[in-house]
Amino acid sequence: MNEDSFSYLVDPAAIKAAVAKIPSGGPIAVDVEAAGLYRYRDEVCLIQIAAGGSVFLFDALVKEADYSGLAEILKDPSTAKVFHGCDYDIRLLKRQYGFAVTPVFDTMIAAQFLGKKAFGLAALLLEEFGIEADKKYQKADWSARPLDAGMLAYAALDVSHLCELASRLERELEKLGRLGWAKEEFRLLELAEPSPPAPPCALDFKGAGKFTPRQSAVLQALLEVRDETAREWDRPPFKVLSGDLLLGWAQNPPKNKKEIFEAKGASPKVLAKLSDKILASVNAALALPPEKCPRRESLEKLAPLTDAQKALLAKLKEARAKRAEALSMDPGFIINTATLEKIARAQNAPEFLDKILKNWQREAMGEALLAALG
Repeated sequence: MNEDSFSYLVDPAAIKAAVAKIPSGGPIAVDVEAAGLYRYRDEVCLIQIAAGGSVFLFDALVKEADYSGLAEILKDPSTAKVFHGCDYDIRLLKRQYGFAVTPVFDTMIAAQFLGKKAFGLAALLLEEFGIEADKKYQKADWSARPLDAGMLAYAALDVSHLCELASRLERELEKLGRLGWAKEEFRLLELAEPSPPAPPCALDFKGAGKFTPRQSAVLQALLEVRDETAREWDRPPFKVLSGDLLLGWAQNPPKNKKEIFEAKGASPKVLAKLSDKILASVNAALALPPEKCPRRESLEKLAPLTDAQKALLAKLKEARAKRAEALSMDPGFIINTATLEKIARAQNAPEFLDKILKNWQREAMGEALLAALG
């Protein structure tokens, strides 16, 4: 897209005036660019809106901007908001601005209900419009300023065809009788809430599942150092010290600064700044009384599946596979394996089935699953 096909707005007065031009009543396309790969706490950096033949790119880093008009539009029940993969965007908009977003149409979810194997936006733009999107900006730093022309064009393309794409997908869903299914998922997306910030936890850390309590204690101490530093430096934790490095140190704790500096996969500058904290945290963790070390036994564990439950799970999976083939949909999208396992474990599986499934899942899979339950 060229610069004449969108408006990039950085002046508070211009932002307010552009928001006032967004028409109500018809669909508008919405997207958000954030900075999670470059900042400690993700934040909205750019808000893209396409409506009434215009594309607006709002610089969300302009803190003086008044977005009260946009808040009204996003909650207007007469104006459909079209996103592609909006779960995180909605959570972020709610957390940062308190925006309520309704009603929603998500083109990614719609494409999955249609059984499309490739449901990313780039794939859909190519399939429906013959437009090849440049993927080089997918991991760009949207908090950097100024944004270059290529980044702005990429951001504009994310919304410029969304409303027409939604219209096409909606017609296909209606033909297949699945529009109601999709709308149920859309309503759930509208209810998505931002997760509260959670401190790092060694027991939940990927790769540490078989750690001893002492190793978990060392990992916990290192994670806290990394998190504190990431917050102070405004970086994602993984860009301070990698997870693999922390796992290695937890299993073989460094005894001195020399061993810290010999570590592979870390910046020498970062290690120079953190070596004292790293060594102190490791030594403190090694000195903890055994009863103070994190213990996985304290976590609630599910008992292994019995032979009967395993056999039932296999029947449920077979029923899902057959039904998914008949619908030309991905089996895992219709109902995931974790849910099938819960059904297999349930005391009264048919009754539990009715409680755990969404309405559209009951319509799509209910009879097949009940037959498998016997």
